[in-house]
Amino acid sequence: MTIHTFTLVLDRSPTDAEIDALFAAGCDDAAFGIDGGLPIAEFDRESATIADAIATAVRAVESVGLNALRLIDQDLVTLADIAQRVGQSRESIRRYVTGERGAGGFPPPVNPARDGTLFYRWSEVAPWLREHLDVSVPQVDPSLVVANLVLQARQHRGQVPHMAALSDLLAA
Repeated sequence: MTIHTFTLVLDRSPTDAEIDALFAAGCDDAAFGIDGGLPIAEFDRESATIADAIATAVRAVESVGLNALRLIDQDLVTLADIAQRVGQSRESIRRYVTGERGAGGFPPPVNPARDGTLFYRWSEVAPWLREHLDVSVPQVDPSLVVANLVLQARQHRGQVPHMAALSDLLAA
């Protein structure tokens, strides 16, 4: 088994009694606190897969009345973030994005119509970097991306007319 590290954002900070209940529910591999004003649970969970680790952690947290809202998202990155991760300048990465340099076909931003800072998905950028540049880029586990989307979708499911149509898309 592998130890998987991830951080859940909670709907609120647990009380002392809830902390005790969380440890009894199997969250003895978690640290609870505040990060950037957000209540969080940092897990180092042993499991066969990251998907299993996240699912069991969410179920344990929710068994005591807390809600897991999302994972701390390491997937959204700016050009500066990309540059830092691969040890290049922001300008160098910008030139790959615009096609002034390299093979072209850099993954598009997730917010192309926005003025100001553009965001990219690391899970899309990393494979491109591995393929087109001579840089060491760690593998990205898509389970983290999917788990985060599922947690966020759960928050809005009661507000979406005919949610079953969208759930069916995920199941297909």
